[in-house]
Order: sequence, then structure tokens, then C-alpha cells
Amino acid sequence: MSADPTYDIHRSYDENYLEGPFLKESPPKRNITPQKSFLGFQVNSLLGVPAGPLLNANWIKAYAELGFDLLVYKTVRSQERACHPNPNCMYLNQKRQLREIDFERQLFASMDPPEDLSKISITNSFGMPSRAPEVWQEDIQKAKSGIGEGQLLIVSVVGTPGESDLKADYVKAAAIAVEAGAPVIEINLSCPNVVSGEGSIFTDPELSSQISKAVKDEIASVPLIIKMGYIADPFKLSKVIHANAPHVDAISSINTLSFEVINEEGEQALPGAGRLRSGVCGSAIRSCGLAQAKQIAELKAQMKYDFAIVGVGGIMTTEHILEYFQVGVDAVMSATGAMWDPFLAYKYWEETTSSLSR
Repeated sequence: MSADPTYDIHRSYDENYLEGPFLKESPPKRNITPQKSFLGFQVNSLLGVPAGPLLNANWIKAYAELGFDLLVYKTVRSQERACHPNPNCMYLNQKRQLREIDFERQLFASMDPPEDLSKISITNSFGMPSRAPEVWQEDIQKAKSGIGEGQLLIVSVVGTPGESDLKADYVKAAAIAVEAGAPVIEINLSCPNVVSGEGSIFTDPELSSQISKAVKDEIASVPLIIKMGYIADPFKLSKVIHANAPHVDAISSINTLSFEVINEEGEQALPGAGRLRSGVCGSAIRSCGLAQAKQIAELKAQMKYDFAIVGVGGIMTTEHILEYFQVGVDAVMSATGAMWDPFLAYKYWEETTSSLSR
């Protein structure tokens, strides 16, 4: 099976949007019927792809055929926004798990892939680009109609500061997505690759809960997920969870980690203003992702919250998927792993079903 990534980091974002995903082999077929439940929907499995790799309906359909059953449409806005300059992704020379003690150091990036793709880590910086609403609304309808039985489309939205109140724009973006037929809404509160403030909302209990409440009031019975980043302080994490718990149906954690990234010459790796610091994802963030997933699960049990937990971060193999389920999450999503191993979902299905039949 192909180990080539579905997203070509040597091409621009627009080229990947128009021509991708780049799959060299046809996906294997699973013999499966919907037997799981997620947010009230019957699904084939509790494995999916978070906001990021699934750029449009073509990507959604491809990953549905690959066996990923929870499919998050890449974050969209109420207004058009261009992508950051290319390159948007680079490989990291990072062989071990990142810890909190590493957060202030710089990481080194290049365009050369590592030998062991199961341990791949990357930095990425797109800036949450978005087509105009009329474009992505039509495309969401295509994506929804293009997936199969037991598969769920989730649409990720974000507010844009500037033209209106940020909270109001989150509500507007969510309403537009629901109008397009989105079965589930995710509000992205945690992108590290924007400089206008919407990427750090997850650290603010008051503002994040105001936004989640306003969006939930608008979309009513449509399930709401919030996407949050890593919070090192357990007390601060508990405050954010407590503030948002009454308004959300699920919490997705974590997003990428924010690091300063330089190239082999010691210069800023990704070109452009404000891009010395960029998102880090892949294998190296798994320890942080697992630790926060476990903390949220413990808070949920202690406080008797009723939201679902989606574990994200550093998931590259079936073993990693199972590790997340073991700490108490309800669903698992893989971004970098799914990009560099598009047959991950099939391997997970094959390995887990074969072990059950023994």
C-alpha cells in the first residue's frame, strides 16, 4: 500500500485543493455495517479525520472511501481568505516526543522526509484559508451526498475578526454551514497559524464559552463540537472545560502545538510575516494529546459532564488509536497519520476485527 502523502507539500495549497488528493492506489473495501453511535448518528466506526487535511468534497469522498467515518470539512469562514504563502508544510527533525519543557525551544524543519514515516512530524501554516461562502456551501452539499452509509460529515467553522464582532461572526459562519446542510458543526477555537486572535480563544474560559453558547443557541438541535488546543495548566484546563460544558455536545482535543521553527540555515522556515511560530503536528505531539485527552476524560467523569470526547494528536498507527480509546475518549481522529498513511483506517479495521475473531 502507498506510503506517499495524499497532500503534496511541494505544491501550493490551491493546487492541492484543485487536483488532490494524490492517491496512487485504490482504497481497499471494508465489509462493515453501522454499529457505533456518535452524537446520535449511527456510524461504521469511531475513527475519522479532523479539520485540516480534507480541503473540499473531493477530499471528503476520498477519505470516506478509505474508511474514515467521521469526516471534518476543513475550517471555513463567513468571508473569503487566501492561504499563507507556500511552502505550508515542512518535515521536522524531531525524533522524540515533545514535552512542556520543550515549548520555548526552536525546532528544525526541512523538505526531506524521515525514513520512518510512522514517526513523522511536520510543521504547517495555512492561516485557515477559506473559499467564499457560496462556494463552500455548494461544495458541502456535494461532500454530504458523496459519503456512504455509516459516515458522518462535520463542518468546521471559525470567526474572523475585523468586519464584525468575533462572536457574531462565529455564529454567522455556523449558520451558513447549517444552511448548507451540515449535520454537525465544529467551531475551531485553536489554530496557532493566525495572527488576528481567533486561534487562541480556547485558552479563555469566558470568551470561549460565550462563543460556544451563542453558536449553540443559533444552531439549536444540530450537534456542536469545539476544537481546542493544548493547555498545560490543569486548573486552567478545568476552567475552560467547565465554562463550555453546558453548551457543547463534544470536545475535540488537541490541535497542533505552537513552536518557533527554523531551517537548517537558522532562518525562519516558513516565509512571511508572523510565521516564525507555526503549528507542529504528527508523531511528536502524541504525549501531549494523550495527556490532555486523559485529563478531559477524568474531568468528565468527576463532574458528570455529558459531552463526547474526540482524541486527536500524533496518531500514526492502530496502536496509537487504541491508546486514545484506553484513556477514555469516545472517538479518535488522525490528521498527519491519515495524510501519510491513507490506509490507516483500513489497517485499523483489519487489525481490530481480526483480533476479535480469534
